Amino acid sequence: MTESWLGMDVGGSKIHIRIEDSAGQARVDAQWPTGRWGGESYAFKAARMAELIALAAGQAGLASPPPAIGIGAHGCDTPDECARMTALIADHFPDSVCRVVNDAALVALCASQPHAAGLIAGTGSVAAALGPEDNWLLAGGWGWLVGDEGGASGLVREGIRAVLTDWDRGHSDDPLAIALTRVFEVDHLLDLPSQLLRQPVSAWSRHASVIFECLQAGSPLAAGVVDAAAESLAELIARLCRRGARVDCVVAAGGVIRHQPPLFDRLAARLRKHDPRLSLLLLACPPVMGGVALARRLVAPSLVRSVSRGA
Repeated sequence: MTESWLGMDVGGSKIHIRIEDSAGQARVDAQWPTGRWGGESYAFKAARMAELIALAAGQAGLASPPPAIGIGAHGCDTPDECARMTALIADHFPDSVCRVVNDAALVALCASQPHAAGLIAGTGSVAAALGPEDNWLLAGGWGWLVGDEGGASGLVREGIRAVLTDWDRGHSDDPLAIALTRVFEVDHLLDLPSQLLRQPVSAWSRHASVIFECLQAGSPLAAGVVDAAAESLAELIARLCRRGARVDCVVAAGGVIRHQPPLFDRLAARLRKHDPRLSLLLLACPPVMGGVALARRLVAPSLVRSVSRGA
C-alpha cells in the first residue's frame, strides 16, 4: 500500500479529514457536518468517525485506511477519555496505529515550534499545551452554559448579561442592547435569555459579530464584553503555564479570533502582560494538518515536518 497518513479534526460544527501521501500531497481533503455529538456515547462517536474514515479512504482509492491515523476530537478532554476513544477507533481499524487527542491539541501540533500552545476561539473556547510529562493539558472548553468565554457563544451570553445589567441600572439605550433585541427578534431585553434555550448554540452564536459591530459603533457595553473575553482567553494560557506547560508562543484558531482583529489585538496585549516574550500567531493552516502531523509521529517521528503551509 502506498505510504499515507490520515488526519481528522472533529469540531463542534464540522468534521475535516485529510489523507496525505508520502510527498505531502492531499489524496483526500473533505468536510462533513459533525451532526449529533455532544452527549452521545463513546461507541456512537467512534462509529461516526470510523464511518467517515472509511469513506475518505475509499475516496482516496485506498483498499483500507492509512496505517496511521491522528485524530483531534471535540469533547475528549482527559487522558482517560482520549485513551478510551483511541481504543475504540483501534477496534474499527486493527491494522492502523491511531491516537486521539483533544481537538485543541491539533492547533499546537500545526506549529513548527515545540513549545506552542493551541488556543481555539470559535463557537466555544479551549486551550491546550504539552505538560511537563509530555501529556496534553487543557484549560476551558466547558460549554456555553458555564464557560466558553471568548468564543462566539460566550460572547453572546456575556453580551446579553451586559445589557441586562445595564437595564437593572436604568439604561436601555446602548447600541448593544438595541442590536441584540433586533437580531434575536424579541420585544424586550428581558426576553433575551430565553432565546439561548430556544435555538441550538450553533444558530444563536452567529450573533457574536453584532458585538464587534457595536464595538466599532462606540458601545461601552460591547467594549467591556470584548475586553473581558480577551482577559478570559489569556487566563486559559496562564492556567496551563501554572500547571507546568512551557509556552513560548500561542497559536490561535477559530472563526472569532481569526475574523475579529479587535479581539486578537486585545488578547496579544494581555499575553505580553503575562509574559513579554509570549507571541500570538494566527494558525496558518487548517487544524486537520495537526492531525496529519500526529499520524506521522505515530509511525515515524523522523518524518515529522512543519505543517504551517496552507492546505
